[in-house]
Amino acid sequence: MERKDLACVCTVTSPTEAEIIRGVLQSAGIACEIGGEGQAGFAGVWAIDILTRAGDADQARKHLKQLKRNIRLRRKRRADAKMAKAAEGSKEGIQEMKPGTDIKKKRKPPPA
Repeated sequence: MERKDLACVCTVTSPTEAEIIRGVLQSAGIACEIGGEGQAGFAGVWAIDILTRAGDADQARKHLKQLKRNIRLRRKRRADAKMAKAAEGSKEGIQEMKPGTDIKKKRKPPPA
């Protein structure tokens, strides 16, 4: 790809995140490259651009937006499932007793 035909679809500060995004876009059939790859010593400090052809930029942004939405939905479902499981577990652990019930343990009579 020629530099003049490239458009930035997103910017990150982590080289690992940049590689993941590049892999995601490439798996969707969108050619892309990472700008600023040679800044390994400054990871987390400088911005790293994810670049695609100008004609593919809108499609790439939509794909990344949908991916983020799916991740949020998965996290929400997981949190909801944990909450439901915790609520279910608390119901099982507490038993309601009738008023006036003696809570002392009943002893077995000694063997004869």
